[in-house]
Amino acid sequence: MISILRFLALITLGSGRVLSLPVEDDQTIFNPTLSSFQSSTVYEEGANTPIKGHINRTLPSGREYVLFVPEGYDHNVQHPLVLSFHGAGGNSSRQEILSQLTLPEHRIDDRPFLSAFPQGVNNDIWGMKHIWRGAPYANQSVDDVQFVKDILHDISRNYTLDPTRYYATGKSNGGGFTSLLACLPDTSSIFAAFGIISPALYQEALSFAGCFPSRAVPILHSHGVEDDDTPFLGRSRSENWEFGPEPRVDNWRKRWALRNGHEGTTKGVLPEPNEVYYPHTNTTEERWTLGKADVIALSVGGLGHSWPSTLGLDLAGRPNHIANFNLTSAHLLPFFSKNKLPKEFLDKY
Repeated sequence: MISILRFLALITLGSGRVLSLPVEDDQTIFNPTLSSFQSSTVYEEGANTPIKGHINRTLPSGREYVLFVPEGYDHNVQHPLVLSFHGAGGNSSRQEILSQLTLPEHRIDDRPFLSAFPQGVNNDIWGMKHIWRGAPYANQSVDDVQFVKDILHDISRNYTLDPTRYYATGKSNGGGFTSLLACLPDTSSIFAAFGIISPALYQEALSFAGCFPSRAVPILHSHGVEDDDTPFLGRSRSENWEFGPEPRVDNWRKRWALRNGHEGTTKGVLPEPNEVYYPHTNTTEERWTLGKADVIALSVGGLGHSWPSTLGLDLAGRPNHIANFNLTSAHLLPFFSKNKLPKEFLDKY
């Protein structure tokens, strides 16, 4: 029986737009080979160093995440860490695949890095599965921000990490949650930089007001121009009454630049980028680099609601799910490599 929420998603409004929900493809599970390791330690019996590969972790709170430790991990070397958040209806395993973060050749600052893929929770009232804060349909009975901090604590007590190189990235609802983490005073001073992919920029993600990071925040944002789930041009409340308004992507980017100290040439007008490039066919890269932290924005022509990859791994944007470049290797990891957390923010929160 069709849920009331999915029925609402099929209603065509007067503007001709259709309310969109996470597509079923986002819920497809392509599970990599995972261990079922869930004990309080990540050391094999008799071993002096923690295990590598995929590890399922269950925290005392009951929340779960998948940790990937690369083969090149050295317990005597500090390694970067990336947390990557799936979209609504998605899952940890699927997020690993579409993000391509665990490919063996990938590095941050010329070092192998660990990556964690947290699992969202359900909201039965809305009929939504695997969701995050930063959305009207979020499960208010759980604390996703504390979950993030618990993950960092869990990994750091078992593995040797570089605390100046924690990074957060996510897509869709996970992208909105990543944006929320960038806005909050505590988490904006934990993560060195944020990669925000086709985010669901609801009011609850502080996309319009209430965004007060404790420092200038490096932001990389990628958005498909053909995205009809989180539209490039945003949505008014009347067009999206069930979920509330969403801002125009270009204005949201400019507000981040202004927040970072990149002033516009005209007082009261949002700043234009000071650099514009065309790194790939049909892709525009805008840069705001005159503030205390850079905002880098990719507008990908012909791409829908997908994490850009040449293999079209993110099916949510079908039929516009294939890009002519791989975002993670071409842009995300170089951006992370460029940015580290200033030492004055270490152990602040």
